[in-house]
Amino acid sequence: MIYATLESIRCHTETDEVGADEPYVIVAAVDLSASLPVAGFPLPIPASRAYRYGPFEDVDAKETHGAPFISFWGLNGEERALSNPDDAIFMVGLMENDNGSAEALRGLVAAQVNSALFSSLNADRTTRVNLIRQAFISAMETPTGAPNFDDRVGDPQELRFTREDIALAETGNPARRSLRFSGDGGNYTTTFQARNRGQAAWRFCFRCHSMFFDGFPSKGVCSAGGGHAAAGWMFYLPHEHAGPDGGQPDWRFCNRCFAMYWSGDRANQGVCPVGGVHNAQGYNFFLPHDHGGGGQDQWRFCGKCRLMFWNGEPNKGVCPTGGGHDAQGFNFKLDFTP
Repeated sequence: MIYATLESIRCHTETDEVGADEPYVIVAAVDLSASLPVAGFPLPIPASRAYRYGPFEDVDAKETHGAPFISFWGLNGEERALSNPDDAIFMVGLMENDNGSAEALRGLVAAQVNSALFSSLNADRTTRVNLIRQAFISAMETPTGAPNFDDRVGDPQELRFTREDIALAETGNPARRSLRFSGDGGNYTTTFQARNRGQAAWRFCFRCHSMFFDGFPSKGVCSAGGGHAAAGWMFYLPHEHAGPDGGQPDWRFCNRCFAMYWSGDRANQGVCPVGGVHNAQGYNFFLPHDHGGGGQDQWRFCGKCRLMFWNGEPNKGVCPTGGGHDAQGFNFKLDFTP
């Protein structure tokens, strides 16, 4: 279960454009294993989307610019298995922004790639890659603004992760691949990574201070009354095995209150704000603690209700047993994206 994203872009030589470069990257991602139900049977129909990173402003030679975390695998930003890398096609293009619209070009690429896929349903993978590349070039040559058109920095290239890359990514360590683009006088390296970060959509509830899952329309049941109310960052929590920073197992999603709680003591499943005890469902989370890596710390186990809560301020939230939460045990440090 991995995410794939652009990690950084490095300018070796600026393009011939006047002033500092403003490059942007477009990735077309294709899932060849996708299917649609037709008359009760799955019909293989590839799915695709296009993603945009940038424009990156004021890029000069010898500079490296980090990219925001936008995952192009799975196609909807979710973590997704990729046991066979041949089930996916990732095509990457680099543009220099002038008076064109980067978002309009992303839409053109998405439409052209989708058309190429549906015109080649019976073709082999190599043929499809070539057709997608041609469609990508056609879109990149389409003006999206004037008087100065955006310029293509070289031809689009296929990004391929190997089986070894995916195996490394599944451990929680990043597997990196780079592509070099030259054109319009410029020279750039784009670096991508695949990594199992864990399940997204975990958030801090600013009313009860617990960690809850914000991925459903319903927001569960908060100890302060009503549903949870998300604030702050998006957290990515590893499950089924520990990541590179280790982790304590048996942290679970409660399908009654939607919060994260520790289920490791079978005789004590805590106190749920719905009433009674928590009820575990879904993944077995391995949450990292007391480590030197990145993340937000001061996430703690409440010895009263067994929920995970944030202990980083004097206000200890609202515990379903009454009063504030009571921190015990490890200091958990959890991965997040602002």
